[in-house]
Amino acid sequence: MPSIDEKTSVTPSTGSDSESVNSETASSLSSTSPSSPFGLPLDFENLNGTVLTSPHTLVASVVYFLSENVFSYAAPGADAALDAPLQLWRTFQRKNYQGVVPELNRFQVRSGASNALLGYVSQSETIPVSVFAAGSALNYMLPTLSKAGSKLPLALNVAALDYDTTTSTLVPDYLTPISTARSLGWQVITPFDANEAQYTSILALALSRVQTTVNLYDGPNFLRESGLTKNVITKDQSARIFKALLEQVPTWKTLPASKRVHAALKALNEVSGVSPIKSFEYSGHATPQTVFVTYGSVESKILLNTVAKLGAANVSVGAVAVRVPLPFDSESFAAAIPATAQRIVVINQVSGSSSFLKQDVASALYLERGPQIRVEGYQYAPSHVWSQSSMQSIISSFVVVPEASSTSPSSGNFLFWSKDNAKLVDLPSKLAHSLSLDPSNHVRYRAKYDNVAAAGMFQAQITTSDFHAGEIDAADVVVVESAEVLDSFNVLSSAKSGATVLLVSSKKIEDIESYAESLPAAFRRASVKRNVKLVAVDLESVGEEEATQGRTAAIALQTAFFKAAYPAADKGYIVNKVLASAGAEAELLAVVIATLVSKVEEVGIKQLSTKKEWADAVSEEETVLPNRLLETSFEANPRYEPSHDAPALESSNEAKKRVVFKESFNTQSQLRPDLPVRNFVVKVQENKRLTPAEYSRNIFHIEFDITGTGLTYDIGEALGIHGRNNTKDVGEFLASYGLNGTDLIQVPHRENADMLETRTVFQAFTENLDILGKPPKRFYEGLAEYATDSGERAKLEHIASAAGASILKEYQEEEFYTYADILDLFPSARPSAGGLAQLIAPLKRREYSIASSQKMHPNAVHLLVVVVDWIDKRGRVRSGHCSKYLSGLSVGTELVVSVKPSVMKLPPLSTQPIVMAGLGTGLAPFKAFVEEKLWQKSQGLEIGEIYLYLGARHKKEEYLYGELWEAYLHAGVMTRVGAAFSRDQEFKIYIQDKIREDLTELTEAISDKNGSFYLCGPTWPVPDITACLQDIITNDAAKRGVTVDSAHEVEEMKETGRYVLEVY
Repeated sequence: MPSIDEKTSVTPSTGSDSESVNSETASSLSSTSPSSPFGLPLDFENLNGTVLTSPHTLVASVVYFLSENVFSYAAPGADAALDAPLQLWRTFQRKNYQGVVPELNRFQVRSGASNALLGYVSQSETIPVSVFAAGSALNYMLPTLSKAGSKLPLALNVAALDYDTTTSTLVPDYLTPISTARSLGWQVITPFDANEAQYTSILALALSRVQTTVNLYDGPNFLRESGLTKNVITKDQSARIFKALLEQVPTWKTLPASKRVHAALKALNEVSGVSPIKSFEYSGHATPQTVFVTYGSVESKILLNTVAKLGAANVSVGAVAVRVPLPFDSESFAAAIPATAQRIVVINQVSGSSSFLKQDVASALYLERGPQIRVEGYQYAPSHVWSQSSMQSIISSFVVVPEASSTSPSSGNFLFWSKDNAKLVDLPSKLAHSLSLDPSNHVRYRAKYDNVAAAGMFQAQITTSDFHAGEIDAADVVVVESAEVLDSFNVLSSAKSGATVLLVSSKKIEDIESYAESLPAAFRRASVKRNVKLVAVDLESVGEEEATQGRTAAIALQTAFFKAAYPAADKGYIVNKVLASAGAEAELLAVVIATLVSKVEEVGIKQLSTKKEWADAVSEEETVLPNRLLETSFEANPRYEPSHDAPALESSNEAKKRVVFKESFNTQSQLRPDLPVRNFVVKVQENKRLTPAEYSRNIFHIEFDITGTGLTYDIGEALGIHGRNNTKDVGEFLASYGLNGTDLIQVPHRENADMLETRTVFQAFTENLDILGKPPKRFYEGLAEYATDSGERAKLEHIASAAGASILKEYQEEEFYTYADILDLFPSARPSAGGLAQLIAPLKRREYSIASSQKMHPNAVHLLVVVVDWIDKRGRVRSGHCSKYLSGLSVGTELVVSVKPSVMKLPPLSTQPIVMAGLGTGLAPFKAFVEEKLWQKSQGLEIGEIYLYLGARHKKEEYLYGELWEAYLHAGVMTRVGAAFSRDQEFKIYIQDKIREDLTELTEAISDKNGSFYLCGPTWPVPDITACLQDIITNDAAKRGVTVDSAHEVEEMKETGRYVLEVY
């Protein structure tokens, strides 16, 4: 979450009169880091000519030099994200063009955040004030500033930046600042890149003498992307341009508001001598039939570049990128559209019902050209991730783009994935620095942090190509520093076909084939599909060299990287690059590095052979992994290692003291304090088996009464069930192990180790510890320490080793041994109750897709569940923990639940069609979807087509919710129910067969009407269903007479949220 405290009081900084006072802060700001390979310049005067920095730093340098007073507001992602350069320069007493050190006033964001700003402006009256703020801050400033009108002398440098709660990411939200500016009558100008940003910063400051002006740019990318920028003007040049523009202020005051920015840009172009910066920038074919229009720094740059290439290939398309959205000059916009244009497609950012660009474009064309030009739209959310391929996909969905005209991925793109606290997390930054020393490389560097995935993930993107904007989606080399990354992300989704993937291993690779087979099934499958080259970097085989102590691993990985990125490079090239990456830290001799490079080539770099059979590799526990890291913060996840006592038994007298004297012991009574999410106690109001009692599969519908609990849920979300172990089984284990269930035990809270929880041993083993679950390898390793029998200790240690992998697999996948079983098999290993609490994994909540809409069922939540059971080698019936627990609950039973967000969301418009494919209990979210659509219809909304395809073995036993589907179909709510019952006839019919029967209708729904496709259920049908979707895309392309890469288009549908999978 953003580190912005709305309730923090306004606390401007007082600054410093000496360089030494804040030297530590200055050093940290100017030094390099994993997210900043070039640091901040100690003197902004050095920012001229060709520089390595971020676009935002260039903006900050211009504003600092031309301002007397700067107000800065804390930003989401990192409080000092916007004013870090200003703090640094003020610490070193750098002076502005008037020879004084500007004042820097820093504030938190809260209600009334602009009171101090308004008070200052009211006293200074005509002296413009510069402001740095995130777009999200303007909501808090609006109430105060709305009282002052539109002519405040404010130059607001606004980073389009907010925290999107739906996706839990930092996003470039333009809608909030545009909405605020429109309501207050402000002028807005948006630069497309770093070069333009320095000029628009000057222009905003000059224009603020006439009317409040906003210099609005992409927050995440302008703040966090750094790289090579040429033709940066000197500060003396910026002062000359600024003074020349001030001479134009009297003229601008006489112009209509809609013409001021246009006139100011014209003046800027004349005095600066740069390529004209226009309100509306056109690119593409000279006589296009279709013109795409967009707004936003990154969007505009990618669109203009893509369409320019298509136009050069004689594809009849054009593009207009909007630099000045407010005031929207209808006349100038219409003049930018070629006369041959018959259709305008507005690529428009929307959030809920909020949007702005399409309405302005449509009204402008109607006023200036009449109704003959058709205006269409493509909507995207602020969380949309832009890349060149995603833009190409959007264009291809509206116009015919010959395959030969499609722009191919550029070379020189590299991706790095690691844990955010990995030992080599700073290596990409050093590599970017090393690559930047080659003048032929146009280096760009972008780092991202995901504080949620696997407790903290890091991704770095490096490109050396001439043009770059947005995400890398076709990397030449992908470096995976931690195996944990492969379990969290689909790292190959952004790899170019034929790319090299470096897999770093900190453990010695004894057998390369076994290592390859141990890689996740989904990764191996994708490696065959993408035809990538897999290379392992065995750091332990390289070892630690005395001469390179502490740097050996980094040099080893750099060696592997440069060999993969530049195959023709010789050893001398690699040695020079390693030395260059060390920078000021370089203390090593070239001969030492050369010796180490030779060793790495000999024993550290190991080629992996991909196998054709990997294309069909699957895993029972496989889940669909996200393609991209979610940028939840601008900083690594903060970590600390708490020190606390091990769980221990406690006397009942001690527990009584804690209850009676709560204040003295700071005792609190909480509902399941061990769980990190908000929990609710609900009651079972219905539990009904849907399949016949004699049928082998127990599928049941269960409803919970949530009246008065405060529990709310949205469509597509999941209900977390905090199940309990079977009390009979727990009692038997405690008796056999010799534990007293009524004894009390104190264990540390899993989220806060400084808090202790007191519970009975029986309670702990029933509600907290997964004693009846499957133990992982680390349990055997920990249990071995307690074994008093040498034979048992040796066997436990063997199972925990690489050599014992086959036995571990047998125990887990054939015998299905539980923790209790293993403790019974090794009777000499007897940890105490506290020891068991440390060794045994906690019970995990089980999430089930919610099968109801709260709009239709305000006081209830429904689930559809199947009991997972099987018979083990001993003939014992084994069952899934939570499904068995739920199936046995009677009406009135209370249980603890929580709500988890999901990717299963309805399209933003009620008129967009939805196509749903579900197998078995995968129908649960679709029941909720249809109920939501029924509610929409009851409210008078027009709804799009609803297609449902379901698969099961037999209609008689497994037509789940069949009566509901038939009723909705006859009522006209649903368009089609395609039910495939595979074993009800001689030949098998599957869900994909039913989908293909409706290929024509589904092509119209998905392609023509921008519909969304959903798949929910087990993992195994994903390839077949995806193939159906590819058929739909291919069918649409055939109708339009074009050839497309259907697999790529499906991936783009996933990226844009139009192909959603929730499989397990």
